[in-house]
Amino acid sequence: MEKRKVIHLEEANTLSNFLTKEERENIVSLKITGLIGHRDFEDVLDEMCDACGEYDEYDNFIPDSELTPALRHLDLGEATYADGEGMPYFGFHAQLETFILPKGLTTIGYEETGFSESDMLKKIVLPDGLKTVFGFNSCPNLSGIILPDSVEKIDSFAFAGCKAISSLRIPSLVKEIDGSCFADCNISSFEVDENNPYYSAVEGVVFSKDLSTLVAFPSAYSNKHYVVPLGTKVIGFAAFMDSHIECVELPGGLMRIEADAFQGSDICRLDMPDSVVSVGELSFRFCMNLENIRLSNKLSSLPRQLFSGCPKLRDLNVPSSVKTIYYSAIAWCDGLENLYLQDGLEEIVDEGPMLGVKGKLKTVSFPATIEKAPGGVFNYSPLLKEFKMDPSNPFFEVIDGVLCSKDGKTLYSVPDYNRTSYQVPEGVEVIAERVFAFLPMIETINLSSTLKIIKSRVFQGCKSLRSLVIPASVVQVDVDALWADNLKTIVMESSLPPEMTGNVKDEDWRYKDATLLVPPDAVAAYKEAPGWKCFIVKQKKN
Repeated sequence: MEKRKVIHLEEANTLSNFLTKEERENIVSLKITGLIGHRDFEDVLDEMCDACGEYDEYDNFIPDSELTPALRHLDLGEATYADGEGMPYFGFHAQLETFILPKGLTTIGYEETGFSESDMLKKIVLPDGLKTVFGFNSCPNLSGIILPDSVEKIDSFAFAGCKAISSLRIPSLVKEIDGSCFADCNISSFEVDENNPYYSAVEGVVFSKDLSTLVAFPSAYSNKHYVVPLGTKVIGFAAFMDSHIECVELPGGLMRIEADAFQGSDICRLDMPDSVVSVGELSFRFCMNLENIRLSNKLSSLPRQLFSGCPKLRDLNVPSSVKTIYYSAIAWCDGLENLYLQDGLEEIVDEGPMLGVKGKLKTVSFPATIEKAPGGVFNYSPLLKEFKMDPSNPFFEVIDGVLCSKDGKTLYSVPDYNRTSYQVPEGVEVIAERVFAFLPMIETINLSSTLKIIKSRVFQGCKSLRSLVIPASVVQVDVDALWADNLKTIVMESSLPPEMTGNVKDEDWRYKDATLLVPPDAVAAYKEAPGWKCFIVKQKKN
């Protein structure tokens, strides 16, 4: 059977009439001219380009060469797309090596394409008239990209991770560039058409036309050191993402570092000038080599995941100008030893449950000004045995190294990752969210006789906790509070079931194997009580 075929379509959406089942499975090279439509992609080309396979244990897609169709070269360059401005999604994990797109497109697709993460794609030809480009990220063998002069927008992650792309010219009509679009490419220098009214290239780096914003930095820049020009006011969104730069000098007068700016880069150190008034979320996430950073004393907030996943960061001095820290700003920094919080800090923002990571944090001293902190804050380090608190703080107190409210009625955080037991002090009425969460060594927790409320996810991740006694004083328990891997026996001392709060259901898989031992006169009540009836309710022995 012929492995190559050319088909001319006088009418769009008729491709299925021209290909047999055997041809669809075995044709290697297909050229289509004339008119092509949505159903041609959906009914025919999707199947011919769609890889068959399965995911491995790391969620990587592994194609099956015997089951996957043979098509490797698809030429639609002399066809016109007749069903709108955007090509439909087709070709899940497409196995094409060459793809020439049809005429008549202004955008690649409406949401995504099937060509991201394609190991086989080597060449694409984009049509004249195309205005928006995206959807070819993580194609490691794709190279030789030529953007048509009609392109106006290069969207998020358009060619990110395409390591074989080594050069690129940005046409004159481009007015919107997402900084992430060429992250981790092999580009050492960008070229911008001199007639572009929106962007310019300065020494291979893309800036806004007025040179106030650094827009995109080439990942494979020829030097490991870069000096941002004086006059730059903004480091744009994802501008240095995944770049191999190690040292960046920021100019005085810089005012803003936008989200994702240095994410995944090889930067080792950074001195942030005091002119910077804001830094965006995820700006330094996964900077695996970041060891030293000085923060601007004009910052008011450390946003979500600012330094998350920076394992070499040892010390972080938070300026007194910072009023708010999002808890995930320093999450998964398992090398962080010293966190210096200054007077001026008012809140550590609760962002819900964080993954427990055994860290090296040695010292945390809370300033006099802090008013709010999440339950379980900074409890994950085996080296941190106790918290410290400015005694003049009117909201919190450290009692025997443990963080409590000033009146001693709310327990906020119990430090020491290696702790095996804990006695909740008498007088404590509320255990805040996640107080013991992800303390894997703790085996025994004795609750106070004054306790009234147990909030969400208090024991989540306590792998060694197997039993718990809930005193009769408790009147309210969050439905997620008792979720722990091996907590299978819970003894209730009250004959009246405490109120179960949160998203209470008639059935809950987390508790179907957990036994609830209750007073003899309370078995019926617990079996009918919302939330509690999800447990195996039994009468406790005297």
